[in-house]
Amino acid sequence: MPQKNLFFRLSGLLLSTTLLLLMGANKSDAAIIDSVREDIATARSREFSKSKGGSACNRLENVTTFTGNTAHPVRAGKQAFLHWVNRCGERSELAMQRTVIGNTYWYGWSMFIPSNWENPADDYDILTQWSIYPNVPGRRMPCSAVGSYILRSGDSISFRLQRKGENSDSECTRYSLANLSEVRGKWVDFVMHTKWTGNSDGFLKLWMKVGNEPYVEKINYSGRTYWNDEGTGPYFKMGLYKG
Repeated sequence: MPQKNLFFRLSGLLLSTTLLLLMGANKSDAAIIDSVREDIATARSREFSKSKGGSACNRLENVTTFTGNTAHPVRAGKQAFLHWVNRCGERSELAMQRTVIGNTYWYGWSMFIPSNWENPADDYDILTQWSIYPNVPGRRMPCSAVGSYILRSGDSISFRLQRKGENSDSECTRYSLANLSEVRGKWVDFVMHTKWTGNSDGFLKLWMKVGNEPYVEKINYSGRTYWNDEGTGPYFKMGLYKG
């Protein structure tokens, strides 16, 4: 059966001040933001072996020690994981702790999609999530899934932002990030700055860096990013979820 692999590097969800200084325009925010400072060992959950198909179809392997090994490329960072899902499987993800509604967060993570990675045209993959499960009963999600997420569908990689709408309970906005062909065989670094809130003072900014190219701002959104009646803020998930 065809196999699917993704490599991710996570060195906590807060970027270091050093990297923020490299981005220049955001250095003034580094001292005032709230943050999630979690080591991967304290992740809320690791979802793979008990998913559909079991451990034979869903695997999650720590490959941090494989630095320099071309079979298991590792980006700079404290932890690196190989996310592997076969056709019979469903998910291989890491989930971090829940955030606080109204607080502001920086996220930083990296992703490597091998050049020989297979992507059947009749399905999709969720690569990163800011999940809110379980959410308010009956709440409709116009972008499907639950919360905001990064999706691979066909050759397109996009960000889908779901939140309280101006004139409706739920609203979805889609942002194009890249074509799959542009990122295959390259490390892609993500930086995100957001305030999770159902109020109009929220915001979400996302930057991407593909290979040795400079960072490019992909999203610069102002407005509601969440719902105030969800009880807790979303939690960060990364890996592979098969549609």
